[in-house]
Amino acid sequence: MKTIDYIRMAFRNIWRSKLRSALTIFAVVIGATSVTIMLTLVFSIKGFFTQQFEANGTLQQVAVSPQSGVSDYNSISNNGGGQGNCGAGTCTKLTDALVTKITALPHVVGVARATSSLPFAAIVFSGKPYTLQGVAAYDANGIITNNIVAGRDINATDQSGVVTVPSIYADKWGYKNNYKALVGQQIELETQGFYSGVGATIQKPNTSGPNNPPSPSNQQAPTYIKATVVGISSNGGGGGGGGQSNAVRVPLPWARLMEEQQMYQQTPGSQGGQNCGSRGQCQPAQPQFTLVVTNNLAQNGYDALTVKVDSATNANGVASSIRKLGVGAASAQSFIKSQLAIFNVIGLVLGGIGGIALAVAAVGVVNTMVMAILERTREIGVMRAVGAKRSTVSRLFTIEASVLGFLGGVIGLLIGYVLILIANPIINKQLKLNSIHTSNIINLPIWLILSVIGVTTLIGMLAGLYPARRAAKLDPVEALHYE
Repeated sequence: MKTIDYIRMAFRNIWRSKLRSALTIFAVVIGATSVTIMLTLVFSIKGFFTQQFEANGTLQQVAVSPQSGVSDYNSISNNGGGQGNCGAGTCTKLTDALVTKITALPHVVGVARATSSLPFAAIVFSGKPYTLQGVAAYDANGIITNNIVAGRDINATDQSGVVTVPSIYADKWGYKNNYKALVGQQIELETQGFYSGVGATIQKPNTSGPNNPPSPSNQQAPTYIKATVVGISSNGGGGGGGGQSNAVRVPLPWARLMEEQQMYQQTPGSQGGQNCGSRGQCQPAQPQFTLVVTNNLAQNGYDALTVKVDSATNANGVASSIRKLGVGAASAQSFIKSQLAIFNVIGLVLGGIGGIALAVAAVGVVNTMVMAILERTREIGVMRAVGAKRSTVSRLFTIEASVLGFLGGVIGLLIGYVLILIANPIINKQLKLNSIHTSNIINLPIWLILSVIGVTTLIGMLAGLYPARRAAKLDPVEALHYE
């Protein structure tokens, strides 16, 4: 007999027992659908995760923290890794001199400096204050970027007076479906009470007595700094580094002025003594105070640096070289690798669950084929009596079981594909609401289609081996007398 003849007979025999065959196939369908959906979700999300990093150039980035020994890219890029995070460890200031050293390293294309510790308490729009999640600033050199949904990002020509705001604020202000209308609007940044940077009015100390100290900076009234909204970014902040997510962004030159500390200090030698007029009338000398400006960024350094390398393959090597300068450094590749490992574990767990369903389906195939042998014992005897070999009978039942597995795999894939078609528009809507410009992220890969069909067919074949062997061993004479 030819293979096509075995297949035709298998389909004819399956059709003879429609209900039992349908129930057996349905068990395989459940397992195949489970495996298809679970693994498709895992590998699609895994691919989407990697694609997002590739799209914004994060794979070519190295995050630098002032704390030595830090090697977690996500913690550095999201938290800034500022001086306050050093704890018992060693900190090295992220200064412009250090930036020059890093820029000189092989394979380094550029460095973006970032600060996210600006002293602001609230953002004011239309006279109403809103809780501020943070204000960040970094070099507008293209290394760190915002995902802009309306307007423009801050560029290198911006010095002061402009901001980009996350869409979470635009939504609160009534611009959810009309972000463009917010571009050009005025907002105010309300500072904390101790703020003494640009725009603050620093009160000169009372000089009525010779021993009056300067006014403490924490008694400053809040300052309201006006700015124009030039862009609205999607929630989550910039692409790769840059400090807190959902932060309002300002130009770095403006942030330098905001970080300045202004304080009146008494001029040395101006305390004590007397001022005596020409008539011999003496008055106590008034102390003299001078406004002193301290650049906190120069003193404390930046919160974090983001280094861009010429190729993703060189990111780990550059990170290692940077760590030799006494700072913490981590490439995005190390973070991605750890995240993908988590997805792989999830895939194994979900695949195992689907595998259990297929194992149960295999038991069903065995039961179906055993019942088929009992029903067709006399038929098997006739086949043997007219010259059919044992291998012929065995092959017939093995192929029949394989067809059951094959049909279950194909139907399971079709159901999984339909569910994916239903799920993608729902997921696309959620992505759009979060300002993520990607669609149809759930895809059924060709390798998974072939794997599911191959596995279910193989399971059917293996499940049919025992019944097929049992059928082949039947004695022709006894089979002919079987009722």
